[in-house]
Order: sequence, then C-alpha cells, then structure tokens
Amino acid sequence: MPPSDTSLRALIAKWFGLSDTPHLRITRLHCPGVDCGCVRAELMTSARPLVIVFFRHQAGCWRLFPPSHARHR
Repeated sequence: MPPSDTSLRALIAKWFGLSDTPHLRITRLHCPGVDCGCVRAELMTSARPLVIVFFRHQAGCWRLFPPSHARHR
C-alpha cells in the first residue's frame, strides 16, 4: 500500500468515498491487545449501517487489520 494511503483520512475516503464523509460517525475504540488504537467508522445507508474498523500500527499507518502482535494473542 503506498504511503499516501496509510493515513486514516485517505483510507476513509477510499472505502466510503469523499461525498459520504460528512455523514460518517467516527468512534475511537478500545481494542484489547491493540496498543496503538483503533477507530470505528459507520455510515448509515438506506438498508443498514456500513461499519469498518481501522487499526493504527506502530509505524503510524492505518490498516483494516490489527497489528501482527495483536492477531497472535
């Protein structure tokens, strides 16, 4: 993944689109085993909410999967 896509803002724009970002609800989560943090992004659609959880890695980048040390616990 290119460095420009590792910011939380860039990932949210990629997955939800720029036109939907004003309608997003962003919630900071406490995820056991994840020291760097995680964020829940929710978009209400006509059918049901679309939710994606983003994880911050030690290098400062954001991903859709938790850091490897958190996955092995």
